[in-house]
Amino acid sequence: MKAYLDEGCPYCRAFGKALKRLDREGRLVLLPVGSAPEGDRSALLEALHVFEGERVHRGYGALLALARALPPLRPLYPLLWLGGALGVGPWLYRTLARRRPRDA
Repeated sequence: MKAYLDEGCPYCRAFGKALKRLDREGRLVLLPVGSAPEGDRSALLEALHVFEGERVHRGYGALLALARALPPLRPLYPLLWLGGALGVGPWLYRTLARRRPRDA
């Protein structure tokens, strides 16, 4: 499993550090968006992307995939799933993603 994080966003960098601590089994590879092929970068900057084999999870779906894959986050999965089913989770994710700061 690999995820692209926006290295220009302080929230994304903090999230990446937290994910590294939670990934006790070493299953997750975190990559900066700047290392992605140029044609993919604009989409990767809009939302978190998690690649799991052939599957690509984007935005709130990427958070669900991480919660499902990382054992310390698994207890949160039902709550996150419910947030997705009710539409609150994706709305909150999009709202925060649009307002996240970027380094100059």
